[in-house]
Amino acid sequence: MYTTETQVMPDQDFAQTEASKNSKSMTAKITTYLRWVGSILIVLSAISFMLQGHDEILPAYRYWIGLGLTLLLCAGGLVCAYLFHETKGARIFFGLGTVFLFVQVSQVSAMIYAYWHGQAALQPEYTWLQFMEVNPAVIAIDFVITGLLLFLVSYASYSILARKYLKTLLTASIVGSALLIIPVRDATLVSLIIAGLFVFLRQTEQHLHNDSSMRLAEGMAARVLVSLPLWIIVGRSLLHPASYLLAIVVSAIVLVYCIYDIKRYTQSAWITYIAQWIGTLAAIAIWGIVLAEFSVVGDQLSALLPVAIILFALSGQVSYHARLYRLVSALMAVALTYAAMLDGQTLAPVITIAAGMLLTIAGIKHREKAPFIMGNICVLGGFLFYWEYAVNFYSSAPWISSIVLGLVVILLASYIENKEKQIMAKSRYYFNELKSWN
Repeated sequence: MYTTETQVMPDQDFAQTEASKNSKSMTAKITTYLRWVGSILIVLSAISFMLQGHDEILPAYRYWIGLGLTLLLCAGGLVCAYLFHETKGARIFFGLGTVFLFVQVSQVSAMIYAYWHGQAALQPEYTWLQFMEVNPAVIAIDFVITGLLLFLVSYASYSILARKYLKTLLTASIVGSALLIIPVRDATLVSLIIAGLFVFLRQTEQHLHNDSSMRLAEGMAARVLVSLPLWIIVGRSLLHPASYLLAIVVSAIVLVYCIYDIKRYTQSAWITYIAQWIGTLAAIAIWGIVLAEFSVVGDQLSALLPVAIILFALSGQVSYHARLYRLVSALMAVALTYAAMLDGQTLAPVITIAAGMLLTIAGIKHREKAPFIMGNICVLGGFLFYWEYAVNFYSSAPWISSIVLGLVVILLASYIENKEKQIMAKSRYYFNELKSWN
């Protein structure tokens, strides 16, 4: 009887443990969905408030409404942390609070810019983005409050999300906010600010990515928060008259993210594939912008050969269709250089030989027939272009040319007869090697 009870009890405990685990798992899923829904509702409500306009609300009041929402989110984080002793909700609240604070920084920047430039200030078409005629004292108060809250909320947010890199994240956040608040809307200066901030944040991002803990959800959230000032500046710049430099900088950022950095953020083959083509188009767009701005359209070679160079350079970085990139660039190089030589352009033969040598080296490196053969065709065509000079030299001094040619032919015959076996063996080896290439 005792033996039967000792066998039944462990089975009952195991069943209860499994039921408890299933219950906790279901609860975790429900709470996760609820947190996502709550976060989306908060963000959509804030966006809806801004998009509705509310022209009757003064700019200073618009700022204070946003500030009140930020403080409400921070209060929610404190309630979760100290009353409920729950960190997930605290992370969400303080993370959203940091996001809204960056928006507040942008609003203070708009106030300072409007006051500094007066009626000459560039203003977006949307009324809810205009912050004109704000009292200087109010601007000063808003500036102090925003700076203080930015430090406190960012400190709390990054402490919860990634305490190990608190100093790094806080420094990057302050640098981004400082550049965000600069009252400048000139397209050229803004482009330089965006480029500098992007380089700084990318170096910080690479440093953080090396730590596996920063690849978890909390670490990724902290990394996204740090980059928000950059994207706010980019979005704000699109509301004002753009310049070719701004277009180049934004295209370069898209290129770097989509070609070089995308693998750090996702393992999805589909996303990587789509991003690769977007990055490729961005790279070609940069050259198109340069062409349109500086009118570099003297000939086809100068206009289209850089596109072949871009595709060839990207072939070493892309994850898909690298051979296709090299094939297209090789075909373009052959077509453009031969067309330039037929057109009689001065540097066309030299560029053809140089392009052929590069393609040949690339074919050997990647063991691919197409760039190797195209490279040989370019080199051969480049040297044949100078055949005219050899004919002219022969016409001017035929007896000297005949003597030199005869000597070369005799020496070549002797070399072939002496090295026949080695030449045949090497030829068969290289031919078989070429057949094994892709």
